[in-house]
Amino acid sequence: MAVAERIIEGMGGAAPHDVARPARGKTPERKILTTLFVDIVSSSALVAGRDPEDADQILLSILNSLIEAIPRYDGMVSQLLGDGFMAVFGAPNAQEDHALRACLAAQDIVRATVEAADLPDFQVRIGISSGDVVAHVVANGVWADYRTVGECVHLAAKLQQRAEPNSAQLSRDTLDLIPVGVAARPVGSLILAKGAIPMPAFTLEGARAVRRTATDMLRSTNAPFVGRTGEMKTILSLADRARLGASAILVLSGDAGIGKSRLVGEVLRASRIRDWRIVQWSQMPMRRLGDPDDLEAVALSFALQIIGSTTGDGPNQIVAMVDRRAGSLAADAVRNLFGQETINPLWHGLDPAQRLTLSIEGLVAAALELSSGDTRDQTPMLVLVEDAHWASPVMVRFLDALTTALLGSQAHLLLIATRRPPALRLESSPEGWTGTPTARRIDLKTLDMAQVDQFLNHWLGPDWSLADLKTQVSKRSQGVPLYLEEILRTLEATGAITGGPGAYRLVDPAAAQNLPRSLHGLLAARMDLMDQAPRRVLLNAAVIGTTFDVAVLHALTTASTTALSDLLAYLERAGFIIRTRLLPNLEFTFNHALIQEVAYATLTRSDRKALHTRVFNALRSRRVYELPNRIDLLAHHAFLAENWAAAYVCGRKAGKIAEVRSKLEDATRHYRNALEALRTIGPSRENTPRQIELLIGLPRTLLPRGGTDVHDCLNQARDLSEIAGDTIHLAQASSMLASFRWAYGEIDEGVELCQQGLAALDQSDSRETRVQLLFKLSGLLTEKGYFEQSMETLRVGSLLLNDGPPLGNCGLSTLAVVHPPSIAARTLAELGRSAEAIAAGVHAVERAERSGHAFSQIFAMTHMGWSHLILDEIDQSVPSLERALSLSDVARTPILRPLILAGLGYAHVLKKRHSEGFSLFDESFASFRRQAGGRVDGNGERNQFYPRVFLPQVLLWQAKAQWAAGATAQSIQTAQEALGVALSTGQLGYEAHARLFLAKAGHLALAPYTGAQRRLMARRAEALADRLSMSRLAQTCQHVLAHMERSLSAEA
Repeated sequence: MAVAERIIEGMGGAAPHDVARPARGKTPERKILTTLFVDIVSSSALVAGRDPEDADQILLSILNSLIEAIPRYDGMVSQLLGDGFMAVFGAPNAQEDHALRACLAAQDIVRATVEAADLPDFQVRIGISSGDVVAHVVANGVWADYRTVGECVHLAAKLQQRAEPNSAQLSRDTLDLIPVGVAARPVGSLILAKGAIPMPAFTLEGARAVRRTATDMLRSTNAPFVGRTGEMKTILSLADRARLGASAILVLSGDAGIGKSRLVGEVLRASRIRDWRIVQWSQMPMRRLGDPDDLEAVALSFALQIIGSTTGDGPNQIVAMVDRRAGSLAADAVRNLFGQETINPLWHGLDPAQRLTLSIEGLVAAALELSSGDTRDQTPMLVLVEDAHWASPVMVRFLDALTTALLGSQAHLLLIATRRPPALRLESSPEGWTGTPTARRIDLKTLDMAQVDQFLNHWLGPDWSLADLKTQVSKRSQGVPLYLEEILRTLEATGAITGGPGAYRLVDPAAAQNLPRSLHGLLAARMDLMDQAPRRVLLNAAVIGTTFDVAVLHALTTASTTALSDLLAYLERAGFIIRTRLLPNLEFTFNHALIQEVAYATLTRSDRKALHTRVFNALRSRRVYELPNRIDLLAHHAFLAENWAAAYVCGRKAGKIAEVRSKLEDATRHYRNALEALRTIGPSRENTPRQIELLIGLPRTLLPRGGTDVHDCLNQARDLSEIAGDTIHLAQASSMLASFRWAYGEIDEGVELCQQGLAALDQSDSRETRVQLLFKLSGLLTEKGYFEQSMETLRVGSLLLNDGPPLGNCGLSTLAVVHPPSIAARTLAELGRSAEAIAAGVHAVERAERSGHAFSQIFAMTHMGWSHLILDEIDQSVPSLERALSLSDVARTPILRPLILAGLGYAHVLKKRHSEGFSLFDESFASFRRQAGGRVDGNGERNQFYPRVFLPQVLLWQAKAQWAAGATAQSIQTAQEALGVALSTGQLGYEAHARLFLAKAGHLALAPYTGAQRRLMARRAEALADRLSMSRLAQTCQHVLAHMERSLSAEA
């Protein structure tokens, strides 16, 4: 390291030393950066036969010339080798564009190699790669080294080895981090180690110091443009005024990624702007070696407007304009910007300050001339100054002069500047150009929830597997368009979703949590502007969560209460956190969820574990009234602290509480973590029943949400229970497995499992488990069509439920007091006992609403509406079904959704709202397919519909709706399909309904049945109805048969 410092110190004024040197004393942190390796080709030939001092001087001279490019782009030389060096970009302080900076430096190094005049002939090879590293200063009192360890470091070294002389190779990860500005050519792939995945490699062919601009967005983005209607209206109104000669200045302000460039791009897309001259003065925090300076770039942009080129007669015409408006000295100043010879002899006597003033005056004159009303075509001009916060002092002075000159000029010019607020808000002064006091200003805000939903639905599509993902993305992005786009692109790149635009589905939920590297650099760069003390507080707070209690945070820091209060006030003013609660305890929330993610990702795993342990210990002393979610926090931090015993205890308890509150996602997460904790602890006599309980509880939280991948859990629970001789848990596992057999339409298997569970309980006394099995069995018997048996089973279960202390859910997904009257309502309706059915349904709904348990309410209201439909009470069915649908969407519990949608569709068609009704049927079948998602059932067969148990009912409703709408041929086909499904699932009640429908519909000439076949259909339906005690259906069968007999007699 001392040698590296010696070289950099010998570079004179090339760059500030603090940019090139690492910050000492930093603890290990995780960073995303870009590594650059440079190697001098055949360096041995340069030193062979030379005196060591001469060899050292040659190598140092070469390295000096190469290293100059590193601080030029704010990189840091981290290691110096004998014939090369390693540099990093994005460390020790993060940079949002570290990958581009490394490519620009590599390009300059190759140019310096080729153009070196006073050095021996030499060549270089360069390798560039980006990725995650652990970075820190390693010192032993004698030497110090800024150490970066990660796969990308080794990959950069490998790329350097395979690069051609005087060329640079870069990795796919580096290329992906650069949206515009780099040209690269594929050159195959490399394997970092035996058995590793091949990694694509690219040769760098060119790099420019540019950023994605409004015109880039206009040409390339496929993201939907949502919201911003008011802002668009304001900008286009200013444009209309500017077209008439009322020049205007607009400053668009907002955080990085808020959509400034996209908004301007949409303005350029507007038909009212297409005939305008567009002049772009995009600002950058860096400039490539040899690029024109600010004023030269402005002059060239004007020449481009004249003839579409920066060469030829364009510069001469611009000079002539300046000469007319500002005089010969200003014209000479502009000639000088174009690299032309000056004419006025006074020019050579001017000092640099005077020349700068004349250059600005000349360019202002050119702008006014190009946009003045007396130009030949009077084409209005739109000047875009993007990223004005990076404007240099010279550019700021020019923009101030131009905007002052525009006042009262009647120029047909609209100037739009985009800029970010200060990086640390009130703690830092505005940078670059801020606009004039008279400029119109628009501060862009985040998108609202409806606009985010519109964005996600357009990009991802309607697949139900994406429902949870959309919620996560919405929460993480918090309405920032760039965050939305980058998160979604990362989902595509990592394979978390598959499909195409508007038609994706989720395939890897775990990959959905990946943080986009592009956003990591953007947010980490802002964090790294802070001093160490507030930055460390922010990192510690990130361990607690997106919302953190100050007293808990105090346990993670050595700062005094006063000092911590001051640091939090600083972070609040700087825009990182906001105060969200004062009493009974002070809480803050991260201003953006991704800031918390980036801060947390910066910590090493060992640091996280230690901090989670301290948080867990701090939480143990807190009370529930201070932290209502204390048990959730304890479970979360115990798990991440790898305190496995506490993770199991707290996770199990938190899961049970979440399940009672119908927070099924939270319950699933807690049960999974508790189960993993137990598995990590290892098997023991005490842990076996605990593991079985969780293996049963986890599927229970998944069933209402449409989860199906549970058979391994339940079969493992059954196996463990049998080995342990645990009959109660064996019965509970059988009961839970029966629920999934029910959902798949495997009714007989479900009945058998319940009967096995009850048989296993003959020698055990578990009232709760017996109630659970009886209620499950009653539901299965209703699906089978054994309605009287179902009612008797419900009666026995209800007596047992009421014979003792109150029970909760008894292992059901609903509350135990809600389940039996809900099932009874539908069952009684099928039996034709109308008044009793409605009374039971009302009773179920009342109990569910009193409980506040979401899925119990959905279950009760669905069965209430279903019962009304069975009894042909169409109008009464709609309110219950609509309420059930609304709750299902809010609670994200889709299992009943296909049935609810079809019921509503049937009701709407019968109420003559055909279009709306059949649209609901389409949505019902889409919901079936989304939940199936290519999954396999318990027998290993792939399902197209899930839950299949509802399919016969939905098809029957659809057939009746089609008949009512006059689509008779479709109606008969749908009823035949319903009959086929009912026969395959063994649902006798639906079989009877389907046979009767086909018998009634079969009188049409197009029906595929003869008169004898129709009578046979009706008789079989009647026989089934009698057997199943379906009195209303039996009466209808009798009427149909009587009609058939009368028709037959009339024909005879």
